[in-house]
Amino acid sequence: MSTVTDFLQLKEPAVTDATALYNLIEQDRAYLEQWLPWADSMQSAADEAAFLQYSQQRNADRKLWLRIIWVADQPAGMIDIHEMKDGHGEIGYWLGRDFRKRGVVSHCLALTEQAAFTALHLNKLIILAATANTASRHVAERNHYHLDGILRQHIPSGNDYHDAAIYSKLKTEQ
Repeated sequence: MSTVTDFLQLKEPAVTDATALYNLIEQDRAYLEQWLPWADSMQSAADEAAFLQYSQQRNADRKLWLRIIWVADQPAGMIDIHEMKDGHGEIGYWLGRDFRKRGVVSHCLALTEQAAFTALHLNKLIILAATANTASRHVAERNHYHLDGILRQHIPSGNDYHDAAIYSKLKTEQ
């Protein structure tokens, strides 16, 4: 467990958190499905539990760095580093609707960057955000990620694709 602030913590994934996390997804499914391709496949607490078990093993193998975001002693969402190879890693994050617009992701991102650049020895972090997902893009911009470009029709969404803004931060820029 890592403490970000007095009320904000990042915790290793635990299967016991599956129901609470699934409830956050279900509560905000339409919004999450709009931006996150995985949201449509998460159809039960059992699906979430299976994902958390998978994540525990990937964390142990150092092929994933995933943490559950806790706000005031309750799960609020997740942040992770995935696609780690060649000194690069891609950051993903999501929050339940009641926890947005409070700076939670920005606080968690700072700790995630620290883990990436020190413990995981990565050189570069990437954030992909649908170009229309202004909230996610603002997170990258507020946290001094460089806009590298736009990937056309890159993020699947239902029967369509969203263009993606690709942002990066180098170890030397932290």
